[in-house]
Amino acid sequence: MNSRVTRFVGVIALAFAVSVIVPGQKPANLKGLMYVGTLDKKLLVLNETNGDIVGEIPLSGIPRTTVLSADKTKVHLVTTQLQFETVDLATRQVISSFPLSDGKSIPRMIRAGGRNFSGLAVDPGGRYVYTTMKVTVKEIDQYRNDPPTFVKIDLQDKKIVQSIPFPKGYDDGFGFAASYKISPDGKLLYVFDDDVVVFDLSDLHQVDRIELAKPEFPGASPYRLAASDDPNDAPGMVTNVFTSVDPAVHKESIGLATFNLATKKVEYTPLGPAFPMVGFTLSPDRKFGYSLMVYSTGANRVTEWWVWDIAAHKVIKREFLPARVNFRFGISSDGSKLLVYGGGSTIEFYDTKTLKSTKLLYVNKDMTTNLITLAGS
Repeated sequence: MNSRVTRFVGVIALAFAVSVIVPGQKPANLKGLMYVGTLDKKLLVLNETNGDIVGEIPLSGIPRTTVLSADKTKVHLVTTQLQFETVDLATRQVISSFPLSDGKSIPRMIRAGGRNFSGLAVDPGGRYVYTTMKVTVKEIDQYRNDPPTFVKIDLQDKKIVQSIPFPKGYDDGFGFAASYKISPDGKLLYVFDDDVVVFDLSDLHQVDRIELAKPEFPGASPYRLAASDDPNDAPGMVTNVFTSVDPAVHKESIGLATFNLATKKVEYTPLGPAFPMVGFTLSPDRKFGYSLMVYSTGANRVTEWWVWDIAAHKVIKREFLPARVNFRFGISSDGSKLLVYGGGSTIEFYDTKTLKSTKLLYVNKDMTTNLITLAGS
């Protein structure tokens, strides 16, 4: 297994019939709802319990990158046309929409980790969103590609208000598949790469470097932790899997790490040997972990569900499922369902207790974002 940690992925559910909510009509609550963007310029509202589509929110373009607002009541998203939009989840309406391009300067988000966009980091105060962009400037007789910059998007003024050059040594940005988090006071940027590097958001100068671990022998890989968007994480906390190398027998292993953005304290919980894992997600109560394991390639591809007992540090259940060429998976907010999606226009529900398929859903349009879920109650 590659020593770089597997990213968490979201959960989703889709169905045939669409019930469009009347503009301005407010649902009773947001419990048990999920959201996913589609190729036909919509954000679908999904019912976790039965997998039905219970609403759709028209957008100005094809949604590509999404992130929950700091208060978890709105979704910020960027379309493929570089339009920044904010959707209010209660009213199911777009409450803000503005372009990130001024016509002459055309920004694009930096590719990271094989995906189109590097992602968004939300200011805990709720006013700003941060990301990495590379700008192409249209001159009279040519196009000019500027170096990547770290940008600050003002949600109130509806524009990019600051473009900060990367520090020395980061000419191409923060690195392959780096992920971001903002400190609870909104002053520091945490960049999760091989180490966790801390920058002052005022001018992006480095203020700290947290070395997660050092290799125990030449050629070994260090710990690697990524910042996920798990809705069940406590405010100011980051929980995700990490990979490391056993100093005794030199075998890769995986574990669970919790990072406190306020105190910079990291706690590690070993899980077991590293395997070819496609995604890892925790149950809302943090007692169980779920991963998809993939063996071989092509016609010999084999896929298994693995259930991890977090406290006991071991796999307690395994179950085969039909192999797919390309897919993601996630878990419902109540922890009762695992969902496999992303390889075409189908979503399959699996019961977390039996690991058996309970429902297969078909959608006419491809999904273009991860699923957005709220915290379980």
